Amino acid sequence: MHGPSSVPAAVSRHCTEAARGACRTYVAAACVAVLAVATVPANAAKPAPKPPTAAGSFIDHFDVQDSARWSRADGWTNGSPFDNAWLADHVLYTGGRVELQLDDVAALGEPYSSGELRTNAYYGYGCYEASFKPIAVPGVVTALFTFAGPYDNGGNGKHNEIDIEFLGSQSRRVQFNYWTNDDGYASHNEMLLDLGFDPAATYHRYGFKWTASGIQWFVDGQLVHSVTDGAANPTPKATESVQKIMVNAWPVDETAVLWAGQFAYPGTPLRASYEWVRHIAGADCSLLDPPVTPPPPSGDASSMHVHGISMSLDTKATQAIARVNVVDGLGRPVSGVAVSGAWGGAITAGDTARSTDAAGTATFYSARSRSPGTVNFCVTKLAHSSLAYDAGSNVETCDAVAK
Repeated sequence: MHGPSSVPAAVSRHCTEAARGACRTYVAAACVAVLAVATVPANAAKPAPKPPTAAGSFIDHFDVQDSARWSRADGWTNGSPFDNAWLADHVLYTGGRVELQLDDVAALGEPYSSGELRTNAYYGYGCYEASFKPIAVPGVVTALFTFAGPYDNGGNGKHNEIDIEFLGSQSRRVQFNYWTNDDGYASHNEMLLDLGFDPAATYHRYGFKWTASGIQWFVDGQLVHSVTDGAANPTPKATESVQKIMVNAWPVDETAVLWAGQFAYPGTPLRASYEWVRHIAGADCSLLDPPVTPPPPSGDASSMHVHGISMSLDTKATQAIARVNVVDGLGRPVSGVAVSGAWGGAITAGDTARSTDAAGTATFYSARSRSPGTVNFCVTKLAHSSLAYDAGSNVETCDAVAK
């Protein structure tokens, strides 16, 4: 999310209050490590940090907030070239979409406020895509990107990032970029593409495929730009650092005017609008076809259905975890639903019956296994004392994660 060389190297992009606390803990731990270093042979090789386990595939249509998957940026700033504070109430779920609002609410010493969503989990090789409309105002950046760094540490604690960015001053263009282990922001890989249409006029699909051999960017399912990994200019590696998925919209300050344009608040709030975001795990993924559009909420408050299934692995990648979210026909989470399911693929045993909590989520754990392969989980039944199960309205009934 950084521009060319006009952007200061000292920018701190994604520091949260919780992360600052982690930084203090890290410093204290480092002092202990210094005392311990005398016991380690001088020629001993330091083991490479191990990235956390990458989460599996998902699609979120944003009809309700999935707090198990996403967190709203709230109560901090990034510093220059960002000219805003991040506030949770600037992420708005409305009409089956999520909108990121930018306005002139002054907060935390900044003249503007805006919204950002970031995943709680980290993701590795695979496809990433969103359908959205950016803000077409000079000085505003609207983005879909993946990120890891000192505060969102995906493994080695270094800055790794893959970008799709819209610069408000480039009304019919999109910028692609990436950063690899680059805390000094010395790498320059940005590429501006003429789209041939106005991206703010209607929703379009923008995505990229990330593999060990490089990155490919897509617009509406068509390959438009690619880079190949090389020793002189490597692309990010999931073996070194996996990344969080983020969407945001923000104004630049005077240091980034040459990159994104001069921002002047128009007097009314601005909104970037996202229809959905999806991740397809694995290097064999494809962005050729759009996702299947789920049926709209039935409007029947007496019915319920599966809003989504989120699959992940434990830290040792020996156990799969399936989180099933249940909503009623109005899209509201439903607690107390008896959810039945079945495991398949590389692991066939585990929890088969759980109940949803206050957020409408039932969490299932598989048996443990070190065998590699794909683990599947399917919902077989929902039961509730007063709601009927409408299986035809399920956004998804089965999901999978590779281990």
